[in-house]
Amino acid sequence: MDGCFVDGERVRPQPGNFYGGWITADVVSPFKGEPGSQGW
Repeated sequence: MDGCFVDGERVRPQPGNFYGGWITADVVSPFKGEPGSQGW
């Protein structure tokens, strides 16, 4: 697979393993699954 795209933009996987989501430039952090995000 060469990657996943949304509306022509290559997306990246959400960090960690809390969700299985994809992130684009329109979505800003903090994201659940990043270091230090376990308590919220």
